[in-house]
Amino acid sequence: MIRIIGLGSPFGDDQVGWRVIELLQDRLDPQVDLVALDRPGAALINWMAGVRRLVIVDALVSGHAPGHTARLTDSDLDALAGGTSSHQLDLAQTLALAGALDCLPEQVEIYGIEIDALQRTGLSGAVADSAVTLAKTLAKTLTDLPVTRVETPNSCSRS
Repeated sequence: MIRIIGLGSPFGDDQVGWRVIELLQDRLDPQVDLVALDRPGAALINWMAGVRRLVIVDALVSGHAPGHTARLTDSDLDALAGGTSSHQLDLAQTLALAGALDCLPEQVEIYGIEIDALQRTGLSGAVADSAVTLAKTLAKTLTDLPVTRVETPNSCSRS
């Protein structure tokens, strides 16, 4: 199974992960699971069960201009020290915990979109534009992939 998770909160540019999920609706094979989560912390691990390929989209605070999009590696996450966040444990800590529990999917891709401010009620222009661009890119790369539906509970099951 392929699952794309948009992380966020209802505060300004932190909604960017949710916006990417919204933009992907009806653009992918219905068997690609799209999920928007509000600050899941370690509960993010529950969404990894039965997943072969996991794509995570989250807000990023790294000092780049708002709207800058980056595909992040484990070392990028470690260097950010809280720059991406699943809001209780940061994303790096959550993925490390998932690895220790043997819950990580075979493939994990992480995309961060640099945010501007959290005070707005919606996305800033550059961040909104980057959400559209990333959604188009993901839709293009995931459209023609063979997908096998696997029904699994939302909890990590160790094999």
